[in-house]
Amino acid sequence: MKYLVFCLIIITGCSHTSGLTGDSPPDDGKDVSYSVIYYIHADSDYLYHDSDGDPIRENSNALATALEVGEAAESGEVFIYYQRRDRKILRLFPQNNSRLFHYRNGQLINRIKYRHRDKKEDFLFTEDQLMNQYRAQNRTANHQNYFIYFGHEIPSGNGKGYHRSLPDIEVNTVTFARGIQNLLKSDTDRFSLVVLSTCNNGTPEMAGALIPFTDVMLASPQNLHLSHFDTDKMKLLESEPEILPSDLARLMAENTFQRLGTDIQTTITLALYDLKDVRAYIDTLTSFASSIKDMDRFLQFEDNVDCAEFSLPDSERYLNGVEAWYSPARFGRQSGQQAHSGWGCKPGVY
Repeated sequence: MKYLVFCLIIITGCSHTSGLTGDSPPDDGKDVSYSVIYYIHADSDYLYHDSDGDPIRENSNALATALEVGEAAESGEVFIYYQRRDRKILRLFPQNNSRLFHYRNGQLINRIKYRHRDKKEDFLFTEDQLMNQYRAQNRTANHQNYFIYFGHEIPSGNGKGYHRSLPDIEVNTVTFARGIQNLLKSDTDRFSLVVLSTCNNGTPEMAGALIPFTDVMLASPQNLHLSHFDTDKMKLLESEPEILPSDLARLMAENTFQRLGTDIQTTITLALYDLKDVRAYIDTLTSFASSIKDMDRFLQFEDNVDCAEFSLPDSERYLNGVEAWYSPARFGRQSGQQAHSGWGCKPGVY
């Protein structure tokens, strides 16, 4: 009996995926009106306490909301990637520890356990393979794509060590942009909205990387306090199917800003970027942001500051297409600052 169990462990460990509900049923021919992709990173230190003092681990609140959005998506399709730490049984046999929850028309049709076979693969390579295998083929003419990311700050360079258990998979601005673009069905497809529920990624560099395939970006130019954007408003895609992506993002930002304002004493900054308007000046702004970076590499791990602190030339121009929600810290050096440009820059000199 012990020998049989041992063999079963080996067989299970050979595959990098295992389906808990079986293969996807045949496409029923019903057109999908929209696709929402959640990527929830839980392969790092994600422990914080809510306003009641209860511990929240592994971005579990974000997962709970994403599952609700999937159940509500009666005319859409929702992919929820829950990327957890790679583990091994007896330190020998790899487990399929990450999860993909796949909803179509409000039904959970696939629940897949998976892991990354290549520990140095491109970021989101395995997730892209799963997407191609299970996505619906029939879409309405006005089909829209949405991508929502929960995780730590996506660094501008290097990016090794982002995953605690997969340190050789590089996660940075370039690999992130390339990875999520690959999740689109074709080269002509676009994201109507990308939500970055991270710290310090409302930056000129990130906006510039997403512009080629994204219409609207919602992000925080500074610290998001290990909290997250409230994304339950994604359910409006069902009750208000004509809602504009910018209006949907605005509602998410307003709800999140109101919630954070009741619990947090430090600076709160959220920003909505209409990338069609931002496109006109993003190259100039990105060059400026790069020019003020201090060569001290340790400063690059500091939280962002408002780019406007560095006397942006033609600063009014860079407010075009940006809507910011800002509340200053209730104490400290920045408590007197009453406005924010919506753009985050690393500390530097100019």
